[in-house]
Amino acid sequence: MSSDLCTSYLGVTFRNPFVLASAPPTATGDMVRRAFDAGWGGAVVKTLIFEPVRNLPNRFAVIKNGNRITGFENLELLSEQSPDQWFSDIAAIKADFPDCPIIGSIMGAADSPEQWLSLARGCQDAGADLLELNFSCPHGYPERGRGAAIGQNPDIAARITGWLTNDKQITLPIIPKLTSAVADIRHIAEELAQSGAHGFCAINTIPSFFGFDLTTLRPKPDIGGMTSYGGYSGPGIKPIALRAVSEICQSPGLPVMASGGIANGFDAAEFMLLGAPVVQVGTEAMLQGFGLVDQMQQELREFMGWHGFAAPADFIRCCRDTAVSFEKLSGNNGCRPQLLAERCTSCGGCHTACRDGGYQAIRRHGGLPEIDQTICTGCSLCSHVCPTGAIRMKGVSG
Repeated sequence: MSSDLCTSYLGVTFRNPFVLASAPPTATGDMVRRAFDAGWGGAVVKTLIFEPVRNLPNRFAVIKNGNRITGFENLELLSEQSPDQWFSDIAAIKADFPDCPIIGSIMGAADSPEQWLSLARGCQDAGADLLELNFSCPHGYPERGRGAAIGQNPDIAARITGWLTNDKQITLPIIPKLTSAVADIRHIAEELAQSGAHGFCAINTIPSFFGFDLTTLRPKPDIGGMTSYGGYSGPGIKPIALRAVSEICQSPGLPVMASGGIANGFDAAEFMLLGAPVVQVGTEAMLQGFGLVDQMQQELREFMGWHGFAAPADFIRCCRDTAVSFEKLSGNNGCRPQLLAERCTSCGGCHTACRDGGYQAIRRHGGLPEIDQTICTGCSLCSHVCPTGAIRMKGVSG
């Protein structure tokens, strides 16, 4: 086991912070085995449920930027394997990979403590290390009062959490997986902390509708000419996940497993800086395969090298308090755009953006742009649209 990336979550040691999320890559025990052989630090099994599951064909849709998939939507349901099959698989995998944590993921009916307790005890007896509660699936189950319908209702979510944390037979740490489709995820987390939750996972995919193929007028994904609202994932949701993780790490402050939009080791570093000791990866593993974990570890080590960090513990949480309420931000700090003339190609992009989206502080006279600092408010729009980096914000630290 390589020690430089070892991390710990709720007393469980991971050889590296990269954990496969509960998703198609963990649909079977064989897939989890291959992931561990490839070097993943842990895995969350596809959510266990008692009722039979039959997935639809053509249940995925994507958004592309060139050849790169930047947005992904799915109508995937929970595990197609029975709970008993999973209990057997978990026990067998733990026997062969004792140092690779397995996280059970479960979903029961909102009014059935027996279902939640039975699934939890089965995972525990099989040797799972942690227990994730699926309070966040955004499609298929909310209309049945499960998934995100639970995570959006603090009373129901707290009651279910209490069923598990108050049961003396269950000793596994209980980790609700939360949805960002709420007004205040911090409030939900605080309520569940009061019910005994040991930590959290945030976030799940986001409720979405991927639109239409305008050449055929058929929806995406196209399932017999119809579609439904699915779960949006991929790099595009990372800022939403970062906010959720940031808020939960600040209050109630329990340990968080980060999930959502993590496509590389540098993405992982951002979540870890906020306080997440481990990160879950789903979509990117589906797109690139289990071998992705090698690249992610290399990128995380590269980040650590920039700052002289010897281990994840050296930087986890170190930027937790940089996100504050808007009222606490300072006012005019003298930050203004500065033109680097040697980089400017006189494309006019900054002038157009400032004219139609800013404060008309940039003039053009056929050559280099001129910035009127008496009008400029320092909004930074010009620096973002400049294709050559010829405008930088003077006064920004770093």
